[in-house]
Amino acid sequence: MVMCNRMDGTIYDDCTAPLLAFDGVPDSAWDDRAERAPRRRAASDDYRQVAVICNPRSYRNRNKPLQFPEGVRVLEPGTRPELRRVLAELSREGVELLVIAGGDGTVRDVLTCGADIWGANAPVIGVLPCGKTNALAIDLGVADDAEVSDLIDGWRNGRIAARSPIEIARKGEGKPVFGFLFGAGVFVDATELAQTTHRWGAVNNLAVGLSVFGAVASTLLGGERSPWRRGKNMAIRYGAGAKPRHGAALESEGPRFIVMASTMERLPLDAAIFGEKRAGLKALVVDAPPRRFLLSFARIMRGTDKPALERDGVHRVDAQEIAIDLEGGFVLDGERFPAGDYILRESAPVRFAIT
Repeated sequence: MVMCNRMDGTIYDDCTAPLLAFDGVPDSAWDDRAERAPRRRAASDDYRQVAVICNPRSYRNRNKPLQFPEGVRVLEPGTRPELRRVLAELSREGVELLVIAGGDGTVRDVLTCGADIWGANAPVIGVLPCGKTNALAIDLGVADDAEVSDLIDGWRNGRIAARSPIEIARKGEGKPVFGFLFGAGVFVDATELAQTTHRWGAVNNLAVGLSVFGAVASTLLGGERSPWRRGKNMAIRYGAGAKPRHGAALESEGPRFIVMASTMERLPLDAAIFGEKRAGLKALVVDAPPRRFLLSFARIMRGTDKPALERDGVHRVDAQEIAIDLEGGFVLDGERFPAGDYILRESAPVRFAIT
């Protein structure tokens, strides 16, 4: 078995300009190795259709390097331009299974850089839970200790799940970014708080739980003037065919405590914030300041679906498209992006190999 043991930074330079995913996001610190060709190993005939994009800076890879079947191609692109070149090469070679050994952010980068390379011929994607939160792997049911060989076995035996990423573009300009969990308002602050829990060594559901606890405590203890309660101004408009719950407005403007959107069916902690489990783009919006906070919070986490939530400023809407103009920026799969006017859409499904 061969171990993945080195990369000097996350995949973090611009792919092509202008690209929303990397606009305004500072590059990671890189030394001269960022200019070198990505590390790779030739594939054996048994694994000619399989490749792995490995990010050893991801949490699990730093602490317990992954093992790969001998002969599997392992690529470690050090920058986003390198990632794009690698994906184009793999596409020309007809790779059918692409395993991503990294966190949610690495998955976001691969899907974003690969979107206009693959077109309608995207490979099956395998996601290993190597990051700190691994929300997509949790949704897909990939075990924490899964290895590349498990995903290869799933692919060869037809264990495939489909998920449609969220496609986010700045209104009127730039290329989109593709991800699975969008959050704005207090979600941005909670994500920054999560970095502290990661430094304590908390990952996956434990990290999410500690972050949620910290966000609840900050909201309650901050008092009426707490910036957590004050929220951020946002204008939200849902596209044609949207399905509001309990009379939620399809066009509104005002301060929001939190906005979340996802196409995942299962979230960390089994939080049912969008209601019952279902596919498609789902949005949760909570007005600011939050009313009857603890009661509303408990109902949201349990997935309670009652008109009383709407009266308390909690809105749920299923939609294929959401236009949002927001201050304070947003977070997509763990990465913060700037304030602005954006369009969120449910994108074409991606096929994922599962264990």
